[in-house]
Amino acid sequence: MVIKKNKMRKFLNIGKVKLEMHSNGFPKGFILKRKLTLRECRYILSSLLGIDILEKEDFEYQEEYKDYNNELYNDVNDWLTGDIDDYKIAQYAYDCSDESLGMFNMLTITQYLIKKGII
Repeated sequence: MVIKKNKMRKFLNIGKVKLEMHSNGFPKGFILKRKLTLRECRYILSSLLGIDILEKEDFEYQEEYKDYNNELYNDVNDWLTGDIDDYKIAQYAYDCSDESLGMFNMLTITQYLIKKGII
């Protein structure tokens, strides 16, 4: 008896992407045409990376929620430009912060950023 596994496949066409480089020739981060909105930042963490980010109901005070969102907004934008590393973003995933974000996740993030006209 031979069992075939059903493999899902998806083809991504990301085209050319401009990156900022370190002086040693390694990529640093994307060159953004504009900063992402808070909604776009939350979408990347939640929908594209599968991170269960906190919602308004998770906070006792409105000011705490506002501070959380400001930090999330700055962290995602800084991460995409290479100003901070994956570790800071992984901290939003309280249940799996020891795991890397995965290189292949960046492909779907790149496709999303192109679609939205951000890069």
